Order: sequence, then C-alpha cells, then structure tokens
Amino acid sequence: MKKGMIALIGMIVALVFIIVALIGPWYAVSTKYTLGTTEYKMDATMSLTSSTTSTTGGETKTVSHADSRKAAAAAGADTGLYDIINIAFYLTIFALIVAILALISMLGHVFNFGKPKMMKNLAMIFGIITFVLTIVAVLYFMVALPDKMNSSMGAASLGKIGFWYSTTISGTSISLGPGFAWYLMLIAGIIALIASIVMLLKKSAPEVVAQPSQ
Repeated sequence: MKKGMIALIGMIVALVFIIVALIGPWYAVSTKYTLGTTEYKMDATMSLTSSTTSTTGGETKTVSHADSRKAAAAAGADTGLYDIINIAFYLTIFALIVAILALISMLGHVFNFGKPKMMKNLAMIFGIITFVLTIVAVLYFMVALPDKMNSSMGAASLGKIGFWYSTTISGTSISLGPGFAWYLMLIAGIIALIASIVMLLKKSAPEVVAQPSQ
C-alpha cells in the first residue's frame, strides 16, 4: 500500500504540473534599454494559447495566438511559429488525458477496484506514455522554436538564436529563455516516470478466486 500511495501522490503532482503547464508561460522574451536617465523594459511571455506583453509605464496586453496568426498572415509574415505552438499544445493535451487515465488506474490498484494486477499494469503503461508525451513536447518545443526564429527573423545582428539566448545590441539587452511552464512540463514527465517505476516495484495483492459452493 505504501508504494502504491507514493506512486499515486506522484501522479497527482504530475497531473497538476501538466495542467499548470497548459496555461502557464512556455517562453519569455525580455528587452531593456536606457534613454537618458530612464530605463525602459519590455517583457513578453508566450503560453500555449496566448502571448502577454508588458512595458515600463504601459499596460499589459494579452493576445490569443489565433488572433496573432491572422494578423501575421494578413501582413504576409511567416506563421510557422504558431504551428510549433499548436503541436506542443496538442502533445500537452494528450499527456494530460493519459495522465488522468494513469491516475484512475492507480486509484483502482491502490483501493482494489476491479482487477488489481490489470490496474497496476495499466497504471505503469499510462504513466510511461505520459512521460514520453511530456518529454517529446518539451524537446520538440526546445528544438523547433529556435530553428523557426533563426529562419524567419533574418536578423544577422542577433547571431544564431538558441533556446537560451542573451545579447546586447546598441545598448539594448535582449534575453530569451523558457518560462516556468516549460520546466514544469519537464518535471511532470520525470515524476510520471518515477511513479510508474514505483508501481512496477510494488507487489500486487493476490486476487481472490471465488470457490464454487459444495
């Protein structure tokens, strides 16, 4: 029961992290420059559904990716960035669904609903699939996003942009990097894998077979 509860709690944590990752920022851009004696700063974060921009002394503005894509298409700009975001979004949705199935299976095994051995096997399988989906999502986003920025921005002065990137151009500092939701997604996958391993190590209670009455 102890190992089963550990795995169950771990999967609950992984599920919560995936939900937060679904709505939190996956990427952040910060620019800062000084004009006279005043420092100006602009911060932008990108979740899987929208982008939020805030400026020094200005208002915070949030725009959905659907609206941003329409505006970019109307201006003749490259919209490939939104394809990357959509793929990461759907991978996260699939990971969320499978994590829920893993949690239900673990509940069934721990509290002896249905067939404990079958529930244990399902919990391990769904947990491993959750791990695979989360890792694929974060790695795909980490590799595809910089490639798209390098191919579409065409700014030679910025050099080769990486997933983690910072530079200073003409007194303006620019930094790019993953937001906390990207890290949470990565951690969720690791926790799901650990929960699956714990379930593998847990011994199943013997199933009681009803004896025919004499």
